Amino acid sequence: MNFNKVKKQINLRLRSVKKINKRSLIIASIIIALLAIGYLSKNLLVAAMVNGRPIMRIALIRELEKQGGTQTLDNLIVKTLIFQEAANKGLSISQEEIDSEISRYEEIIGQQGMSLDEALSLQGQSKNDLIEQIKIKKTVEKILADKLLVSDQEIKEYFDKNKDLYDKNTKFEDISSDIKNQLVQTKLETEYQAWITDLKSNSKINYFVNF
Repeated sequence: MNFNKVKKQINLRLRSVKKINKRSLIIASIIIALLAIGYLSKNLLVAAMVNGRPIMRIALIRELEKQGGTQTLDNLIVKTLIFQEAANKGLSISQEEIDSEISRYEEIIGQQGMSLDEALSLQGQSKNDLIEQIKIKKTVEKILADKLLVSDQEIKEYFDKNKDLYDKNTKFEDISSDIKNQLVQTKLETEYQAWITDLKSNSKINYFVNF
């Protein structure tokens, strides 16, 4: 018997077994990794399970698009245009401005016996949503600042024409600031609609979805 030949055959078989085991280990590892990824990311694909049957997230998105896709897309377009215009003009909103506005909201809501978080929760919003709304509002105000100026004469004329809206003991000096803010907001609403319509008409907007 040729022992060297037998030994060589045994070594070849052992090497073959090792290769198979290594390959099986790699395949098993890949399968486990894929299963783990699938489990951890299932919420990215599945929105809900109904008696074991999945409602896919894409189906949810399509349904939401049918219900409010046009308005939502328009809101995103408008927001993008506003921030683009602000960037072109070198305008930005500081953290101090945001904090000041949040404090103002907290004071107003606090007078109604609620916290800001509670009020936002009732509206289905988060603090981040509020911060974004503040940024948009403040940005628009800065862009249209020259069109929102209110003179002392305008404030006095408004007070004189609407005295019946106030208590007879109300002094002009006590509410002139409130009247000014009200007149600014009225001008803002009017100027904003004209400005955003003009901005959209002069911008290149390509739509790739239809609702």
